[in-house]
Amino acid sequence: MMGAPRALVQRVHAGAGSVFGALLFVILLTGAWSMAHEDLRTWFRGPAALAPGPMLPLGEWLEIARRQGLALTELRIRLPDSTRSVVELCPSPKDCSLALDPATGRELDPVRAADIPFDLHKSLFLGFPGRILVSLFGVVLLLLIVAGSALHSGRLRDLKRLRRDRGPRLLAHDLHSLIGCWAGPWLLLFGLTGALSGLGALGTLGLAGQAFPGAPQQAFVQLLGAPPEVVPVAGAGQALDLDRLLDNDAAAHPGFVAQSVALHRWGEPQAWVEVAGIQPGLPSTAVFERHAYRGADGWPLGGSSASGRGFWVQAFIAVQPLHFADYRWLPQAAPLLRALHFCMALAAAMLVLSGLYLWLERRRTRAGAGWQVLLRLVVGGCGGLLVACALLLCAAALANLGLIPRQGLGGWFWGGWSASLLLACGLPPRRQPLALLLSVAGLAFLGAGVLHLGASLNPLNLAVWPIDLVLSLGGASALWAAWRLVSITRSAALADANVY
Repeated sequence: MMGAPRALVQRVHAGAGSVFGALLFVILLTGAWSMAHEDLRTWFRGPAALAPGPMLPLGEWLEIARRQGLALTELRIRLPDSTRSVVELCPSPKDCSLALDPATGRELDPVRAADIPFDLHKSLFLGFPGRILVSLFGVVLLLLIVAGSALHSGRLRDLKRLRRDRGPRLLAHDLHSLIGCWAGPWLLLFGLTGALSGLGALGTLGLAGQAFPGAPQQAFVQLLGAPPEVVPVAGAGQALDLDRLLDNDAAAHPGFVAQSVALHRWGEPQAWVEVAGIQPGLPSTAVFERHAYRGADGWPLGGSSASGRGFWVQAFIAVQPLHFADYRWLPQAAPLLRALHFCMALAAAMLVLSGLYLWLERRRTRAGAGWQVLLRLVVGGCGGLLVACALLLCAAALANLGLIPRQGLGGWFWGGWSASLLLACGLPPRRQPLALLLSVAGLAFLGAGVLHLGASLNPLNLAVWPIDLVLSLGGASALWAAWRLVSITRSAALADANVY
């Protein structure tokens, strides 16, 4: 009686994994990139991009904004912090493309190529509909985790068993079980926060009209807080010292980490300034943690925060920092948690790959058309994405050394992925270029890490050395995997030859 439900769960688990596995791998791998997105943008600019020295006073950034042609009426200044190394001037909350050197105010070259994997993860380049689609894959991940947990034996030996000498299929099975057991809580976190990230926004948009008929924007006012009412000060000019305002804000809110300073209606009697940032111990973002001050004299006008809100509102606000590994609200543990979050994201991608391999192995003897299509999709799509990311990073490292132009870095990503897919589609199943793709990815990752680290030594600038370490280790691991794959393939070929 218990066999039928288990068989059904097995079919659901295997079916959902085979149908959605390749795209789920793309989302998980680019999700790992997204967790270090700001650090990677610094990495792409190169170790010599920023001049040493303290940040310019905030008052000077207003003059720089004028010279850049930006209106001060509505201007946001995003400050450097532990993940963002530049100053960004934003004429609107969605337009922060102008990056400047904090010490000199010099405009820096854009690094749009670094945003390709991030945008791929966020919306698949489809805008808001793509964001909803990605969130649905969070639901798929939850379904796979729940089904996989139901199928797991629960035996303690499965928590440590990894049989390396019994063939690749058994090794993949044990690796799949190990990752599922040890990374289970993180996988649930990825799936839940990923699903809520887009579906929550869709639900908010859909229910806003129901909650506030005729004025759906009031839903966002309730969520984000209404602008303060500013009483003009007679005879006051617009000479507010923004640096002193930041100092006063830090004194009034101990531990608060300011991330941006926004000017509203600047130059008008009702001008006000907003300081946004992170409050320690509170899983929130600068969108919700804000302090308002009168523009004439810096008088406090109140603020908004996730603190004190209802449980469901706080949970909704916490989705974004938890999904993208923004643990700056836990300053002491943030580096360790970010590293663990990143490793679990890579483990999740490996979990999907091992599951796809097991599915393909079960159906390899049938050699049907569906098996061949999925094989080419896994090798060319998943392996190709690995190659594309590696080539993009290696090209950026070469561009930092002046060996290739910076223009067209994105072409390395799309070219590498397209070439991998075409190669996989053009070769028969028994000659799939997996070892070749792993070798190319390994060499490119290793080259990117070594080249960037070498350039960081003169002048000495090791601000993003963890990225160089991860790339070097990742490259070495990919080369080892390629070597092992070639060895296993040769051994299997010799065994077949001896049979005949």
